[in-house]
Amino acid sequence: MLIPDRSTLPNNDKILVSTFYHPHFEVGGDYYDFIRLNEHEVAFCIADVSGKGISAALLMSNFQANLRALLTTEIPLLEFIKKINERVMASAKGEKFITLFIGKYSYKTRVLEYVNAGHNPPIFYNMEKKEMLFLRDGCVGMGMLDDIPTLKSGTLKIVEKSKLFCYTDGLVELVDEDGVSFGTEQLEKNLANNKDIDENINTIVKQQKILEGSTAIFDDISIIGIEFYS
Repeated sequence: MLIPDRSTLPNNDKILVSTFYHPHFEVGGDYYDFIRLNEHEVAFCIADVSGKGISAALLMSNFQANLRALLTTEIPLLEFIKKINERVMASAKGEKFITLFIGKYSYKTRVLEYVNAGHNPPIFYNMEKKEMLFLRDGCVGMGMLDDIPTLKSGTLKIVEKSKLFCYTDGLVELVDEDGVSFGTEQLEKNLANNKDIDENINTIVKQQKILEGSTAIFDDISIIGIEFYS
């Protein structure tokens, strides 16, 4: 119930959003969200609690409440990270942690500011220049340490038509019957084209047989795809 309904996603003439959510059990520890900050700015995140099942879902529920209470237009992203880390430390007491990728995107300036807190680096693909980037700037996961030793944000000016693909580790930590892990190579191949992000996600889900009960899957899987129009 914490996962936003597709009808609430911020699809407009600036961005197209496509998502996918597949919990390993009836409840899961993955979470993603989109928050409209004002007329010109949207925030989004994808997060993953260590472990799965009821305990992970409870911690993520608490995280969602704190995120929505703290994340506003006024709070700088780095200050938000410090505060949400304090809340996770208080809730999890060092027994669990949360990896998180969070971004703020301005329709007006076309600037994406982000922090990657120990999460799988999202893949950014510039469809016009045919360039691929991995968004790594950030810090350790939330709830790992009381004081974050190194914290920085990354920024991207998005002028050309581009795609951003964010995911939780359940998508790449798949092991087939031969013990072969899928990794990110196949994801990169499926994104490096001019197809829209929704088609890319559908192809990845079909290739990895996620909805067919693939025995290679042993964790929750969540995906956010954003297409930025030029």
